Amino acid sequence: MRWRWLAAGVVLVGAGAAALALLGSSPVLPSAFRNPMSRFVEPGVAVWWLVLGGPFRSAPASASGIAFAAAANAALWLGALWLVALVVRAIRKPRTR
Repeated sequence: MRWRWLAAGVVLVGAGAAALALLGSSPVLPSAFRNPMSRFVEPGVAVWWLVLGGPFRSAPASASGIAFAAAANAALWLGALWLVALVVRAIRKPRTR
């Protein structure tokens, strides 16, 4: 079971890094792709902004900034998935009297 969480983390880091790199390098990306990708990476970018970014910077541009934001994004999404799994497990747990 642990390897699934690890695999999910690796996939989320990769997807976040790819989305951040694509959002930063392609200003003419259609909004049908840009908006969902932007919503997906917003939690990680918020953590990046609070820790490393600062005022007047909207998104990470350096490789280290993108890596940090992608890792933070993956951690937050994995936390959300863990909470959902916890709730589902609690609901499916048989009730004994």
